[in-house]
Amino acid sequence: MKKIVIPAAALASLLFAGCIHTQQTSYKDESRVPVEFETESAGRIFYEALSRRPHSGERQESKTEVSLPLVFSNENRVVRGPNIAFNRAVAEADSNRDGKITEIEARIFAGR
Repeated sequence: MKKIVIPAAALASLLFAGCIHTQQTSYKDESRVPVEFETESAGRIFYEALSRRPHSGERQESKTEVSLPLVFSNENRVVRGPNIAFNRAVAEADSNRDGKITEIEARIFAGR
């Protein structure tokens, strides 16, 4: 019968081998851009159109993962808040970029 001899360093590396794993979640949101509405009707039309958009209520996520099997794993997740969608909608609706959405601009935005 033959004995198998395993060096102590090899045995220690097998027993204590592990994975370094880091996981990070970041929440990013912007403050809402200031916006005025020419009339109450323009504000109502804008907000109704915004609420009908499919992306207006959902949060956007991005995920980045880097790993070397049995050695290292790093995961980074970014969750974006709802104000980003609002700011994009304001920029889309305010076609002349004056900070005031007119009823005509709100109707054009609603028709898209």
